[in-house]
Amino acid sequence: MITVTKEFTWDMAHMLACHEGLCKNVHGHTYKMQVEVAQRSGEVLSLPKQSEDGMVIDFKKLKDIVSAYIIEPLDHAFMYWVESPDTFEHELAVLLKKHNKKIASVTYKPTAEQMAKAFLEILQKELSKYNIIVKGVAVWETPTSFAKAVEV
Repeated sequence: MITVTKEFTWDMAHMLACHEGLCKNVHGHTYKMQVEVAQRSGEVLSLPKQSEDGMVIDFKKLKDIVSAYIIEPLDHAFMYWVESPDTFEHELAVLLKKHNKKIASVTYKPTAEQMAKAFLEILQKELSKYNIIVKGVAVWETPTSFAKAVEV
């Protein structure tokens, strides 16, 4: 099996409600993400140019899909956990919306682990249209700390 991996970065703020450490405060990261994909075994690629070029997927096509569904909605946004027990997080989201600031509402606690899992699910759905499987998504919050969700 041949896999290809593309790397992405974006800047985003978040907070971790009910966290014991400093991350309970609003803060930001320059996130890095790697998306690893492969062709479905035994299937002909649905994009003729790919098979002619011997590609799993054109890197530009992968970039366009990941950018549209993940990077563009999150870049320079405040990731807001809609089920947060922290009233400050809700108040902040309301205030940001009121002032036309960018927020990204999510139904999970915005940890690297939960982001990796959610991004894997989003990309599996979108890339399956091209007979591509997502083998894994790794999300870095810092240069030395990351979480990875893998296809099972």
